[in-house]
Amino acid sequence: MLGMARDALAQDTLPPPDPAVDALPPPSVDASSSPDATASVPMLGISLDAGVPDGVGVSAVVRPVRWLRLHGGVTSNTLSLGLRAGAGWVPLATLVSPSLNVDVGHYFSAKYNKLVDRLGSNPLQTDAPINDVGYDYASATVGLEIGSPNRFAAFLRVGLSYSTLTIDDAEALLQDVTDDPDVTATPLSLRFTSPSVKLGFLLYFF
Repeated sequence: MLGMARDALAQDTLPPPDPAVDALPPPSVDASSSPDATASVPMLGISLDAGVPDGVGVSAVVRPVRWLRLHGGVTSNTLSLGLRAGAGWVPLATLVSPSLNVDVGHYFSAKYNKLVDRLGSNPLQTDAPINDVGYDYASATVGLEIGSPNRFAAFLRVGLSYSTLTIDDAEALLQDVTDDPDVTATPLSLRFTSPSVKLGFLLYFF
């Protein structure tokens, strides 16, 4: 009986609930302070580089996630224009990070006699025009990037490239080399593997 009386007395002395306190919304959780939250990174940028077999190129860069980079743009080897696309994997968001990269590109047909003149030699010993020369290439490189992963970085990439060079108008060239006007030829294709080297920088805008 005494215990029941004490419980009843304690309930009677408790203050009534405050309606204002009950109406307050539950405390919000700051997602940025959560250990699982990922910091936002710039999504779009631009890349400028030079090397072989790409030539000089400028590309738009898209980063759908922090470690994946996609790009596409235009290139020039001073003789013709080309198109290029590729992807890169950057595992670390640090000041210095390695990268793995793949690129594919195409150079449109152009006249390549100027290239022979620049080399200062003519291995084919011909004055025939070297017209309609274009090439495709695919490169795989390992790179090293230095800089802010979210703003600006310089890079050096080295690897291998597989190229296919096509001479659509090969008949006049072969006739002059063989000194036989009766020679006929279909478009000539040359396939070869060469080193791939590229130096450039990345700049992210937003």
